[in-house]
Amino acid sequence: MIPIRKPVNVSNNIAFRIPAAWRNEMNLSKGSIVKIRIQNDSIIIKASNQYTTEVTSTVGDSGQIYIPTEVRNHFQLKGIENFKIFIEEKNKNIILKPFN
Repeated sequence: MIPIRKPVNVSNNIAFRIPAAWRNEMNLSKGSIVKIRIQNDSIIIKASNQYTTEVTSTVGDSGQIYIPTEVRNHFQLKGIENFKIFIEEKNKNIILKPFN
């Protein structure tokens, strides 16, 4: 996994930006839909080419991905607010892992 230098605080930031090189690698552009799921106290984000009933978000103008309220609330209730961003090249996932 490749780390991205900027951390995300889910209480302060409702969106974070993915660098252009990684957006291109993962075929994400403005308006792309991403699926968001929670797994082992991490947030897993993956590009989706179809609408779904799963939790989703849309990629913004400059590559911002909005973290939905229900996901933020889940982690705030557990006392987890700060995450590191990783790119998993093999499965083309964006992973937000809590700071230890």
